[in-house]
Amino acid sequence: MFIADIFKFVGAKVASAIIGVAVVGAGVWCWQNPETLKAFGAVVKFTLLWLFVAAALPWTSYVFMRPLLSYQASRQSASSAALASLAVISGFWLIDVCLAFYLAGGWFVGTLTWIVVLLGFIAAAAYNYVICESLARHADR
Repeated sequence: MFIADIFKFVGAKVASAIIGVAVVGAGVWCWQNPETLKAFGAVVKFTLLWLFVAAALPWTSYVFMRPLLSYQASRQSASSAALASLAVISGFWLIDVCLAFYLAGGWFVGTLTWIVVLLGFIAAAAYNYVICESLARHADR
């Protein structure tokens, strides 16, 4: 028991030293490469802006959800009513995609970047669907 406590104590001190050296090293690297740090800050800023717009955009459908539901109810077939919902959700998704390309300067570079961006587009589409369907359920009451 005593030996395990000693190893925990020494392990915590070693981990603290490694983390401290890493933080100091990162600080020195940032001090020596300010242009890279600025570019990273711009990427973070544009990513947060895109996330905010992509998260807020489907909530705007609350304004026109009742007219959309009445339009869907007046359709003769279920497929044309579903097509109206699909058009709204696809429109939100298309705005998300266009905004991402605009913020990126028109194109993305690198395989990992493309994988992350495509996963973000898929997540935005799923989020748009969930929010729009949730608002439709609540507007129907």
